[in-house]
Amino acid sequence: MYKTIDLFAGAGGITEGFRKAGYKCICANDVDEEAKHTFTFNHPDIPYLLKDIRELTAKEILDMGKCYASDIDVITGGPPCQGFSLAGQRISDDPRNILFREYIRITKDIQPKVIFFENVHGIMNMQAGKVLQAIVTEFGEIGYQCKYALVNAADYGVPQARPRFVLIGVRGEDKKITFPKPTHGKKMENNGQMNLFETTLLPYVTVEEALSNLPDIEQGEGLEEIKVKPYWNNEFQHDRIGVRSPGILYNHRATKHSRKVQERYAMIPQGCNNSVLPIEIRTKKQNAYKLDMSQPARTVTCNFRTDLIHPIMNRGLTVREAARLQSFDDDYCFFGNLTRKAKWLTQDDQVGNAVPPLLAYAFAEHIKKNILTQFEKE
Repeated sequence: MYKTIDLFAGAGGITEGFRKAGYKCICANDVDEEAKHTFTFNHPDIPYLLKDIRELTAKEILDMGKCYASDIDVITGGPPCQGFSLAGQRISDDPRNILFREYIRITKDIQPKVIFFENVHGIMNMQAGKVLQAIVTEFGEIGYQCKYALVNAADYGVPQARPRFVLIGVRGEDKKITFPKPTHGKKMENNGQMNLFETTLLPYVTVEEALSNLPDIEQGEGLEEIKVKPYWNNEFQHDRIGVRSPGILYNHRATKHSRKVQERYAMIPQGCNNSVLPIEIRTKKQNAYKLDMSQPARTVTCNFRTDLIHPIMNRGLTVREAARLQSFDDDYCFFGNLTRKAKWLTQDDQVGNAVPPLLAYAFAEHIKKNILTQFEKE
């Protein structure tokens, strides 16, 4: 069984995807208490080091995981990259960049076969591409050749058009790096008939296909834990039942809205934002978008309660609905407050920041079959 370490693990989206592909995470690390609560509830057998990565050593990670550096196949994660500044062609010592340097440090000390690095798509254009060039250079200096691309989570069965930057690094210079081919694509109309863009691709998973079997709740309704009789309308819904607690639906609780907000939401057509409203009832917030049932969702952000409107109900999304759009199973439970009054990450933050498990799974399967096997031939 291939072994991983998950840095900047958050609520565990990457670990969940790699777990489903048959990997074993020996240790995870992050600095947020509620993220740890979520991660350890859903992955009780994985040690979670709640510690600032700047104070963390490779030895602590390996001791916690009870293994040697040579046992580690993949290090996963994506350090925050906002605010990068450069000195020449190298990442500077700006304190905002220190987290990336710590990622480099731990990778250098452990020397895994592969690194899986995920981040915001904007990283590709930061400072006219110089930030990305510097990242690749610094990975190269510790012995890793890299390949990167901008990918869309919808292409891998996630019901969400979520563009993300993914970099795969491989130790040594003699290995071939490839990316998984998309499994899903957009349907094209041809003389009234719906044909796949490519015959080998499945159609994108839509919002309706993702959410249609969830209990209908109005604004202000719902519970953190609901017992349900599992049923499904399609394969995606069937696969979200989960195996930890089948029949339990977590985090399906809707925010309460005023009558004015509900009336305003009701006037927005699917696939539009509130800029279509009469000017006299618009608010300063112009990015409240009503999901289109027939398409994958827009990107699930950390503000989905106000940024994404349910296509049928006149309310924002619940945590469970957002988690569905991120491809988490229904029994994957999130902990924490629903508001930002607390010190730690909210449930919304954890869901919005997560790597969709199905996206992580697609890369985990590909790395296992096409990259790690190259090391076994040595």
